[in-house]
Amino acid sequence: MPPDAQKRNFNENDILGDFDRDEKGNLIILQDQNGNYVEKQGRLVNERGYLVDPITGDIIESQKNQKMFEKIDIDERGEIPAPFCVEKHNFNPFKLRGDFAIDKNKKPIFNKNKGG
Repeated sequence: MPPDAQKRNFNENDILGDFDRDEKGNLIILQDQNGNYVEKQGRLVNERGYLVDPITGDIIESQKNQKMFEKIDIDERGEIPAPFCVEKHNFNPFKLRGDFAIDKNKKPIFNKNKGG
């Protein structure tokens, strides 16, 4: 099922090939004898490591090879469209902040434990 920005149902791991990583965590993208980008299982990927349909050039997901992004929506560097390229891991920074009661000055009210 194609990702939906409103449902936040996309994770970059859904479209990444199988790769080793270097000491900094970057993907080690391989090339076959023809110079095509491939992952460890030999499936075609683009320069970002996203799985590519060999016929259409669309970005596909790793389990069922279903189209996730059309080739026309991928930029010249092989990146997927916004907001998915920004929110690759279902990360919502607003969820880092808890729910707080707000005082009359619109400041959060923090509860304190025994240690202060």
